Amino acid sequence: MGNGFRALKRTLLWLLCCAGVSGAAMAAPTLWEVRDAEGGVRAYLFGAIHLCHAACYPLPAAVEAAFTSADRTAFELDVSDPALARTLVKAGRLPDGQTLKTLMPAELYAQLHDASKAVGMPVSQMQSMQPWFASTLLMALAANQAGFTTEAGVDGVLQSRAREAGKPVLALETAARQIEALSGGGERAQEAALRQTVGMVTRGEIGGYLARMVGAWQDGNDAGLETLMYEGSDREAVAPLFATLIDTRNLEMTNRLEALMAQPGVLFVSVGGGHLVGEKGIPAALAARGWQVIRR
Repeated sequence: MGNGFRALKRTLLWLLCCAGVSGAAMAAPTLWEVRDAEGGVRAYLFGAIHLCHAACYPLPAAVEAAFTSADRTAFELDVSDPALARTLVKAGRLPDGQTLKTLMPAELYAQLHDASKAVGMPVSQMQSMQPWFASTLLMALAANQAGFTTEAGVDGVLQSRAREAGKPVLALETAARQIEALSGGGERAQEAALRQTVGMVTRGEIGGYLARMVGAWQDGNDAGLETLMYEGSDREAVAPLFATLIDTRNLEMTNRLEALMAQPGVLFVSVGGGHLVGEKGIPAALAARGWQVIRR
């Protein structure tokens, strides 16, 4: 089970990167430039994807130039934090006396059994997991089977490059805050999200799904990403979960970014692409507060 937990640690953010996307298609992954009232560049905002493969590289020249010119970097989480896995495992366990088998409908549990078998993990090892934990772990293991890894994920690559270049790596959130978001939305939303994942895994759709997601990300196709996000799910049922994962956290991360931009040096920010689109996205929130926000 250790391999599964390591995969979960590395891929916790995948669900966040593709949630809540909307807007018009663009010709490259999302990159925004943020300027202050005097026109000085304070930050670059890059919409990343957390699971990928070699075809994701090289990154566009504009992204590379922004990264190179930045003095500091910021990501949703610092994935090198050694406490992250322990925090996940502790939070991902059900209370004593509860199991997934007793919590979910029989037909969904049967699908969970088939999905866990497909990724090489006995369902007995998932019994004590919270629904969000089981869903994320299944996606992580199925993605790795399909050749999509966090080692090739843009966030991880950029964090490693930042450290090698001596650039400070800052976290916009804590693991506890992301766990709170992942576990939110209520029981109906949590069940719907798990149903979506186990359905895709049991039907062998993860590889094709992620390939289409990477393609939409490379094209800056926000509308395509939104369609993929809801594929196979009950959109109404999962809506409260996505509101928690995206809208609320967008405001919190906007507050954090304003504080960081008040400090010296240009900031390069890499977050899941879903956080940068739409009327409730981070760029829109910054623009509403008087920052000059320009799509590059």
